[in-house]
This record gives sequence, C-alpha cells and structure tokens, in this order.
Amino acid sequence: MSHARQQIREALAARVTGLTTCGTRVFQSRMVPQETLPLLLVTTNDEEINPGTIGDIYERVLSVSVIGLAKATANLDDTLDTIAAEVEVAMSAEYWAELVAINVGFDETLEKPVGRIELVYRVTYRTASSVPGTIL
Repeated sequence: MSHARQQIREALAARVTGLTTCGTRVFQSRMVPQETLPLLLVTTNDEEINPGTIGDIYERVLSVSVIGLAKATANLDDTLDTIAAEVEVAMSAEYWAELVAINVGFDETLEKPVGRIELVYRVTYRTASSVPGTIL
C-alpha cells in the first residue's frame, strides 16, 4: 500500500508531464539528473497533521514542490519564467493543490551552473489514522 503522500506526488507529476519546455523530463525525486536539463522535480515535503474531532480522522496539510531546473544561459530567467507559466496553467486544473509561493534562485551545488524555480503548493487532505494510504 502506498502512502497518500506518494499518490499525491504521482498525480501531480502526471499533471506536469508533457509540458512544452520540460516534456517528459519529470522526476519524482530530489536527485537531479543533470544531463536532461531542463527538467522538473516533483517532491513532497513537510506535512502538518491535525487530529480531527470526529473519530480517528487526520487532516493533513502537505507541502509539494514542483521545481524547474535549466542550464544557466543568457536567457535563463526567461526559461524559468516559461517553466513556471506552463506549470501554473497545468496545475490550475487541480483544485485541491493551492499555489502558495514561488522561489527563484541559482543552484551552485550542481556540476553545471543551473537556474532553479520552485513552485510550492499546499494540498489539504484527510485520512484515517490507521489507513494512511486512503484519502478520504
């Protein structure tokens, strides 16, 4: 049984796969396969869990990041903004994923200079405490 977090990550990754700039280069991982830039990473991050008032129901608030990475070139900002626009349009169909922040930067920890844009979404969902793989 997969955790609801995994199911959410997979659904959102499917939603952003096939966009013009990154195409099928969408990875559900924190690891960066640099040979395939530009690309998207879809990661599930911190999650706040609030016990419900009815039985053993948990309300969960999950942070999900869709991270666009592109080679640092003269038009890097334009490429990152294009990636963000494509992701925002694709994700607008997911009413349960609320865009809450966009962070832009430069990742100097990678071998190649890489620009980075992170779209942070908040996903609120419920599960029973004993069945974390079933979204209620």
